[in-house]
Amino acid sequence: MVQGMRSNYKLLLGAALLVTIVFLRFVVYDQCMKQAVDTYQVLDDHNRARSQARLQDGSSEERTRYVLLYTSFFDESHWGLPAETLGPDYFAMKHCPVSDCVLTSNHRLLSSMTEYDALVFHVAAPLDVSLPKVRGTRQLYVAALMESPAHTKHLLALDMNYFNWTMTYRLDSDILFNYQNIVDLESGEVISPALRPSWRNGFRDYVNASLMARVAQKRKIAAQFVSHCDSLSGRDQLVKKMQSAGLEVDVYGSCGTMKCARGNPECNTMLDTTYWFYLSFENSLCVDYVTEKLYNTLEHNIVPVVFGGADYERFAPPRSYINAQDYATVNELVDYLLFLVDNPQEYVKYFWWKEHYALESTNSYCELCQKLHSVGTREKVQYYRDIKSWWYDDACTTQSKIKF
Repeated sequence: MVQGMRSNYKLLLGAALLVTIVFLRFVVYDQCMKQAVDTYQVLDDHNRARSQARLQDGSSEERTRYVLLYTSFFDESHWGLPAETLGPDYFAMKHCPVSDCVLTSNHRLLSSMTEYDALVFHVAAPLDVSLPKVRGTRQLYVAALMESPAHTKHLLALDMNYFNWTMTYRLDSDILFNYQNIVDLESGEVISPALRPSWRNGFRDYVNASLMARVAQKRKIAAQFVSHCDSLSGRDQLVKKMQSAGLEVDVYGSCGTMKCARGNPECNTMLDTTYWFYLSFENSLCVDYVTEKLYNTLEHNIVPVVFGGADYERFAPPRSYINAQDYATVNELVDYLLFLVDNPQEYVKYFWWKEHYALESTNSYCELCQKLHSVGTREKVQYYRDIKSWWYDDACTTQSKIKF
């Protein structure tokens, strides 16, 4: 009898414990739901307050952004743009995602220097104007560069926290200041420049009989147009070593014996009809430093041979160029180039990409305008603590991978 009572007591105790657990679970769930409701309420309150603030300050978030090109770009006071001042119509014409901006090199367009949203400084050369005497609390200073660190003649020895953004060719810049993009013909998507572009495949199986017939008419091996001699990259010495290894190279400009006047259309025509390769050699071996030499060559039916410090797959489709840095010696490089001349069916494979991609002109001011209108720009301000170190540290090398 006592044993039975003990069993019943255990059953009742277990049932009570189960009811308690279920009750507590409902309490916790109810508290979580209340917390979720409270969270949504905070978000709703924030959005209401934001809308009210925008009404009170005249919708400042939607106002036109003004950009002042504070310095000249070398000797170009308008930075190569078509006019001193360009408004929203210009940005719309360029199909920018945001067009409500004014871009000017006129310091007196607005009544006060502090009224401009951004000031852009060309810092490849010493500044040609005095630094601003006053600065707005939300005003952004942008350091713009297209030259490599090896050819940056500005000391960048300004006060810490002076520049907010960088606008350069480097892919880690706040605004990319590059020569051209490569877009996918099917999707219209910009594929490069990018840190990790997603390229199609098509080199191995590419065949183009008509193109092969045209390139078979080429009668000279390689050309190079260059006016700055004795560069830090050693490109002049590399060309001479290639010539000594048996490669015919015609060097045009002040560093060679051949002449073709700048702007003469024949200079471009002979790239299509006369030469197999164009030597797109950079003046310095720096991270991401790829100039118009490569893009100008890709416009033609000629294969570029590149030499620089960039990871070229970030900039152009694989097997659209030949990278000198992929070869241990000059002889290996020259042997491969001569192999392609003797095997035009292999040479034309380097044009596979033209059925999938196209080159597109860039406009860095589109990105600048869009960024000035972004939420992140409105809600936070960043500064470069030491822009000189950011620009110079580990950016360039004088040691090439190919030995010459």
